[in-house]
Amino acid sequence: MRRIALYSSAFVAAALASPAALAQVVEADERFVLRLSAFNPDASLGFAGEGVVTDGTDEATFDFDERFDTSSAWRPRGAFGFRFSERQAIVANYYDFRRNESWEYGGTVLDPGVIGGPDVPIEVPGAQLNGYVELDLASLNYEYSVVTTESFQWGLGLGVTRAKLQFDASGRSEGNGMVDGQFETVTWKEDGFSPGLHTRLTWSPADRWRIGLEAQYLDAGWGDFLDEDGHFERGGLFVEYMVSQRVSVHVGYDWFRLKLYDDYRGTAEAPDGIDAGPFPYEGRLEGDLRVHGPVAGVTFRF
Repeated sequence: MRRIALYSSAFVAAALASPAALAQVVEADERFVLRLSAFNPDASLGFAGEGVVTDGTDEATFDFDERFDTSSAWRPRGAFGFRFSERQAIVANYYDFRRNESWEYGGTVLDPGVIGGPDVPIEVPGAQLNGYVELDLASLNYEYSVVTTESFQWGLGLGVTRAKLQFDASGRSEGNGMVDGQFETVTWKEDGFSPGLHTRLTWSPADRWRIGLEAQYLDAGWGDFLDEDGHFERGGLFVEYMVSQRVSVHVGYDWFRLKLYDDYRGTAEAPDGIDAGPFPYEGRLEGDLRVHGPVAGVTFRF
């Protein structure tokens, strides 16, 4: 909240400090619009799942839900628009998220029920996790203004998005009497293209001021860059003050989420000294990355 208050104060100061000679700004021919921003996001990475395990006679269900927060850091954010008729435009967006983080996992306790012999809870030890998360998204959309007036515009669009997703992680856990200590590394990387949907609202409530809303959506099954099921969704809000015909300052807030699902199956072996197993299991895993934060920058029209 403090960051947002600081950005808002700076934005208002810039508006009040603009020269009086610019009080009557004539609308520029907005054929090209370039918006350059700094984006300061917070993010969280979540994993959840459920499944069934059997010993060949009985079955037991299990589930988990863990979320890991990341620190904030400034990232570039860019948007470009080319209007080639009163109602038609080409709109491009670029945004990314990259972070190295360390997390502590506190462990949990699993109740195996009747699976594997005596009904004794299994203590899963805590772990130290280190990870790198990267998400790069660049989109290009054709937009048609369904509604257009002197102060309001609503456009719908269809386009293509190039996405690059990467997740690297390593984790170390200490063993206990029931679970051995482990060290594991995981690398997952995908990139490719996908069609997507786009919509944008722009409103000018008064001279010099503009308010904009923008949203994007794509399904992981539409393109070629992911084998998993899932979707990406994004929403953005900005408030802009025109310092001159060609230059504006803006503040806003951006939010996006990538959510993926995948089915899994495997076989677990009992720890040494326990005469049981093997235990086939299967289930569904869900992962999501949520990124949100304030933006501030400059807009050029030419």
